[in-house]
Amino acid sequence: MKSWFTKGGLLLLVGSCVVVSAGSMPAFAQAKLNYKAVPNLQPMKDIAPTPDFTLPNFAGKKLSLKDFRGKIVFLNFWATWCVPCREEMPAMEKLYLEFKDKNFVILAVNVKDRKQDAVNFVKELRLSYPIAIDPEGQVGLLYGAWGLPTTYLIGPKGEGLARAWGPAEWYGPAARNLIKELVDGKR
Repeated sequence: MKSWFTKGGLLLLVGSCVVVSAGSMPAFAQAKLNYKAVPNLQPMKDIAPTPDFTLPNFAGKKLSLKDFRGKIVFLNFWATWCVPCREEMPAMEKLYLEFKDKNFVILAVNVKDRKQDAVNFVKELRLSYPIAIDPEGQVGLLYGAWGLPTTYLIGPKGEGLARAWGPAEWYGPAARNLIKELVDGKR
């Protein structure tokens, strides 16, 4: 009788001469990331390129999604009047500070607010990650951000990995582990 078991990252078949390391296993046999460990976060069905866009920041400098190629992008759509946005953004700041030096960036897109209201909000919460403004909400609509907050995780080649409608505990253990695995190259 033959049986399979794993030991030290190896897949072994007892009673035969097969030994396969996890690194050489076919992609379909390797474990995928569990995006659903973070409530509201769902994996994208089709890993497809995300639409590029260019929006100004508060100083008028243009920010494009493609500027962040090579990094894991946490794209978040928010507004000052959105209570769940206010609640989750300090946790997003902690996440950003922990992973910003590891090819991770948060790009937060303010949707349909007056610029000064958004500036005051960001100053009050002491947010340091890049903020773009979408005064007409066109990019928000492009991404299906009909409710706020809406968040997308985007891979280093611009591919959509997962999205969340509604708030999440972005500095909780599950989210931190997920971001760590993403920046470590796991998908």
